[in-house]
Amino acid sequence: MSDSSEKIVVQPVYDEHGRLYYPLVNAPSEKNLTAICYKVPNRVIPVIFLPGVMGSNLQDKNGTPVWRLNSSLGALKDWVLKGAEDRKKLLDPENTVVDSRGRVDDNHKEGPKFPSRKERGWGEVAYMSYGEFLPWLQAALDDQDELLHNRLNKTGKQTLRQQLELMDLQAEMGEAKLTRDEIKLSYQYQFPVHVMGYNWLQSNVESANRLADYIDQVATGYKRRCQPCEKVILVTHSMGGLVARHYSEILEGHDRLLGIVHGVMPTFGAPTAYKRMKAGEGSPTGLVIGKDGGQFTAVMAQSPGPLQLLPGLRYGKWWLKIEDGNTRYSLPERDPYEEIYLQRDKWWGLCEERLINPENKAKNRSVMQADWDNFTKIIRKDVRSFIEELNGCYHNNTYAFYGNSTKHLSYGTVRWVARKDYFNRKGNLELAFNSSIFDPMNAELSDMRSVKYPIKPGNDYSLIQTFTIADPQEPGDGTVPVEGGKFTASGLRSILGAEVDHEGAYNTDDTRFFTLRAIVKIAQSVKQTSLAYPDE
Repeated sequence: MSDSSEKIVVQPVYDEHGRLYYPLVNAPSEKNLTAICYKVPNRVIPVIFLPGVMGSNLQDKNGTPVWRLNSSLGALKDWVLKGAEDRKKLLDPENTVVDSRGRVDDNHKEGPKFPSRKERGWGEVAYMSYGEFLPWLQAALDDQDELLHNRLNKTGKQTLRQQLELMDLQAEMGEAKLTRDEIKLSYQYQFPVHVMGYNWLQSNVESANRLADYIDQVATGYKRRCQPCEKVILVTHSMGGLVARHYSEILEGHDRLLGIVHGVMPTFGAPTAYKRMKAGEGSPTGLVIGKDGGQFTAVMAQSPGPLQLLPGLRYGKWWLKIEDGNTRYSLPERDPYEEIYLQRDKWWGLCEERLINPENKAKNRSVMQADWDNFTKIIRKDVRSFIEELNGCYHNNTYAFYGNSTKHLSYGTVRWVARKDYFNRKGNLELAFNSSIFDPMNAELSDMRSVKYPIKPGNDYSLIQTFTIADPQEPGDGTVPVEGGKFTASGLRSILGAEVDHEGAYNTDDTRFFTLRAIVKIAQSVKQTSLAYPDE
C-alpha cells in the first residue's frame, strides 16, 4: 500500500511571553496529513554589547537628554555652539544617568521570541556608532529560519555562520577554522543581542557594578520566560573592554561569562587621551566631543572614566617628548601619574588649572586650589588604582582585535616640538621645559603652547618659546596605537590586527566575521555547564 499522506512543515510560534509552541493544523482525516515540526532551540546564551567612551546616551536626573547620538547632524546641532562652561555643567558625572530613549530600529521578526530591542537596551547607545553593527550581529546569530529555508528549498546557500567554516581571517593567533560540528552546536542555542549603556563620565568601577546587576537581570528575565539561561558572552568596544575586565577579574564575575570579545580596547591606555585634554580633537568630530583643550579639560578634570584611558605604568616609558631639534626630554621615566598627570606648574602637564573651571573667570586662587585638589584626588584614588589593578587581568576565554593600520596613524608618542622662527630663536630648552604657560590672552587652547623664561638664570631679560604638537606617527586605529591595544595573555585564544578606524571598528567585514567566529568558538565552552544538552 503506497504512502499517500501529505506532508506539511509547521512553523514554530512564540506567545506573548516568548514561550514556543507549534499550532495545530486542521485538515480532513481523509487527507492523511503529516505535520513536520523542526526542533527549535529554547536555551539562551545572551550576547551583551558594551560600547566605548562617549558611546552611551546620557540624560540628567530630571530626564532631559544630555548626550544622545542618533545621527551626526543631530549631534552637531546639539554641541557645536556649546563652550567649555556649558559642557562642564551638562557633562557632570554626578548629575547624569544612562538614557534609554535613543533611536532603535525594531525588528518584529525577533519578537516575541526575544524581548524587544528597546527592552534589550539598544536605545542606550549611540545609533550613529552602532546602528548598523548591532542589527548585523543579531541577524547573524538569529538565522535559524534562513537555515531551514535553505535546506527545505535546496537553495545551496549558506548562512553567515556556515560561511565561517571556509573563512580565513588571517588572525595572528588562533586562526584555526571552525569545524562543521562547532557551527552545528551553535545552532542549538538562541543568542539574543543585548546592550548595556553606562555612564562613561563616572569611574569604570561604577560601570562594572552596573554590569554585574545587568547580567543577573538578563538571566533572570529569560528564566521567567521558561528559557534556560546560565551564562552570557560579552562583546566590547574600546573602553567597554575595561569595564568587562574589571567585572570579570576584579569583581570576580568570570564564572558568569562564557567568554569576552574585545574590539580596539585601549589595553594599556592611549596617549591620545593626553593629547585631547591638552589640545582637543582637531577633526570635524571635535565639534561634538570638544574642539580644544579648554572644552576637554573642563569635562575630563571632573570625570574619572575618560581619565582611566590614560597610559598607565604598563604602557612604558618616554611616550611624551619635548624637543627643540638639538635636545629632547622624554617622560615618564617611571610613573606617569606623578611625572605628567599631576604636574601643576609645568606647561606640558596633563591638566592646566586655568582650564578646569571655566566659571571661575576671575581665577580666584582658593577656587582654583579646590579644583586642583579634586582633580588630584580623582587621579590618585580613581584613575591610578583602576588602571594598575587591571594589569594582567583577562578572562580565560578571550578574543580580541586591535587597529593596526598606517592609514589611521595614532599617537603612540606625543611630541611637543619647538617652533623656530623670528620670535622663537634658539634658547635654553632646559629653562623652557621647567617653565609655566605664558598665554596672557588665554588663546592657546589647541596644539600650541608658549612659555616665557629668562635668557639665563637670574637674568631680567626673557625669551618666549612656542611648542606645537607634532602629527601622530605610529600605526593604530587613529585613537589607540598598536602598543596600546595589542596584548598577550594566557587566556587569549585569538587576536587580529585589523585595518580599522577606532569609532567604526565593527563596521568592516573582517572585524564582524572575527566577532561572529569568536562567539561561535566561545559557545563551545557551554559543554562544561549545566546549560549543555545531554548529547553534546
